[in-house]
Amino acid sequence: MKGECSVAGIPLSSYHSIQMAILKVPAVLACIASLLSLTHGKLPGQAVKCTVDYLNGFLFDGISVEHADGVTSGYFAESGNLGYPSAASGLPPLCAVIVNNVTAGYRFGMFLPETWNSRLLVVGSYSFLGGINWLDMGPGARYGMASLSTDTGHNSGQGDLTWPTSESVKVNWAYQAMEGSIHLGKMLIEAYYDNKPIAYSYYSGCSTGGRQGLKQIQRDPDIFDGALIGAPAWDTKNLMPWVSRLATLHLPESSPRSINDYNLYLRLQQEVLAQCDSLDGVKDNIISAPSACRDHFDITKIRCGTTDQAYCWTQAQIETAQKMYSDYVTDDGEFVYKGLDYSSEAEWAVYLLPANPKDANNVRRGFDAQYERTFMGYGPSWQITSYNDTVVDDSRIRDERSVHATADHYDLGRFRNRGKIIMYGGLADGYVPVQHTTLYYNRTVEAMGNVDDFFRYFQIPGMGHCWGTADNVKAPWMIGSAGQAAQRPPYTAGFSVPLGYNDSRHDALLALMDWVENGNEVSQIVASEFNFTDATRQSLVLYRQRPICMFPRTAEWVGRGSQDDASNWRCT
Repeated sequence: MKGECSVAGIPLSSYHSIQMAILKVPAVLACIASLLSLTHGKLPGQAVKCTVDYLNGFLFDGISVEHADGVTSGYFAESGNLGYPSAASGLPPLCAVIVNNVTAGYRFGMFLPETWNSRLLVVGSYSFLGGINWLDMGPGARYGMASLSTDTGHNSGQGDLTWPTSESVKVNWAYQAMEGSIHLGKMLIEAYYDNKPIAYSYYSGCSTGGRQGLKQIQRDPDIFDGALIGAPAWDTKNLMPWVSRLATLHLPESSPRSINDYNLYLRLQQEVLAQCDSLDGVKDNIISAPSACRDHFDITKIRCGTTDQAYCWTQAQIETAQKMYSDYVTDDGEFVYKGLDYSSEAEWAVYLLPANPKDANNVRRGFDAQYERTFMGYGPSWQITSYNDTVVDDSRIRDERSVHATADHYDLGRFRNRGKIIMYGGLADGYVPVQHTTLYYNRTVEAMGNVDDFFRYFQIPGMGHCWGTADNVKAPWMIGSAGQAAQRPPYTAGFSVPLGYNDSRHDALLALMDWVENGNEVSQIVASEFNFTDATRQSLVLYRQRPICMFPRTAEWVGRGSQDDASNWRCT
């Protein structure tokens, strides 16, 4: 930095970890802010500011801007980004920035639009992917917000869990890269916009991104004004042993209990629809009452010998499915993780297929065992067949001792008076069971009492993990939340809800902003589903819409009018 900060007489450059100094010593922040105000003098134009040299003038040893590009084409992509290789397009004129915190071992990216509305949108990551999530940052820029994403300290693609080679790398993924990126990013954003303060800071993330958002709120209640939290994988220390146990239920692959054919999952999902669709009072191909389905469903109807349909199930396979639906409880009676819900079957393959033991992509013996090998330090030779309940206790001990990835603080303290949370989950989620998302909400209510004043939870019938719906379901799911716009045309140029439904009634992020800034409480969000009109899947028409209600309320058809029209439904 063009100057020197000191805390208690010690120059900032002398601190062992610059990042930790930033995060833990408020005096450093004040000193840096003072220096930022002194460096401006005569304010340069936008083109001059969007340069590496200019932005580096606000930083200090160990942290540097490695890229600053004025984007006027509406298109930005980062080469070599393994986790998020997709370009972001349809962008307004902006400055695309990459900052490298060499000292702490992470990078982050920012979109800084020419026309800025004093808001910040931080977006989360997915699974264990490493890289800057430019695609999810795009909608923030379209809204006029500065947007930010961290690479979580590594660069890796889908299913790769070989990168956690040190404790610092693990902790960066768990929370530290996100936290440090936000603090540094906020300072740079305000400096870039001539010391204009950030008026509101928002967060949007799903899955691992949902966990990241909850984790940061728990660690620093002042970090966001509003957070949109989707299907959070909040319980890492129990989630990953649960995933491993799912794999062991299907091993060896030659076992009679193993379910190795995706068509079997689809057959089960179709039977669930046949038996449970109408339990909510409406036959619409959507399971809106999975708890009623649990009480009603007769799985024996898919058993071989009782049906003439293809892809019948053996009794041993049925017993495996019943274990997948059930909560994971150890042999000693200790609860670990909630089970999968009825209607999630089409997504079960993510942890189970391909199943050929000779296939290098065999997920059961690959990804499902990697957390133990790397995060838990069991080593590359550890095999999933060695899994037993003792891994659960070991996972909990190791997480609490070092990584601290789990976001399991349910009393959110002063965030109640600071910000708002909208949390959502799909009732057909086969990656992170929606029952475990509900568990987090229920435990927060137990810790804090009624939380409607700042925390509202929405269950989306028929939606899978974060987005999407099975082709034989076609449930309304699009609410403009993390990653959803990228699932529909124009894909990389998408933002909000297509066909002009970009308002606070249909877009959960805009609803959150309206709640935070104007006090308009969010009791329902209208979800949308669309049909493609051409074989290239580039054009859409609206198929149907439905209100998604604040938990524990559910949507009820009024008994007249089209069931595809949201106005004919009410929350009860």
